Amino acid sequence: MNKQERLEAINKLIEFISERGRQFFRTKVTVAGELIEIIAEMKLINGRVYYIDPYTKKQVTVRDTSIGWDGFSSGGTLRSLVLDFADFIRTGKDTNGNHGYGGLYATGWGHSEEVQKEIIDYAKEIGYLKYEIIQQSDH
Repeated sequence: MNKQERLEAINKLIEFISERGRQFFRTKVTVAGELIEIIAEMKLINGRVYYIDPYTKKQVTVRDTSIGWDGFSSGGTLRSLVLDFADFIRTGKDTNGNHGYGGLYATGWGHSEEVQKEIIDYAKEIGYLKYEIIQQSDH
């Protein structure tokens, strides 16, 4: 996959996640009396990766620094996932969980097991997840 194809894959994954469980990456707003739903997306502009926040509608430069995240309306765990997504778009390498939260395999997302499995399976299907976590027993 080239960079544009990886961007498209990540945007499909963001949309997939936004339609399930806790509906991360999705915001519902009322405009002129009508409820509309806005989904986050990633963009490439002049070779740089940006996150378009669904709530603030701001274009956020995605880089691993403590500054430059003005307009990002979600918390640190989702920010880490966005950083992983951006690294994947840039490099095509395995980036899941590289920013310190456990990645899509982490159990703290608050989805049901069924929804979590759907997200993981879809992420594998589109080429984002490249490996399976093997549960180790206590024996």
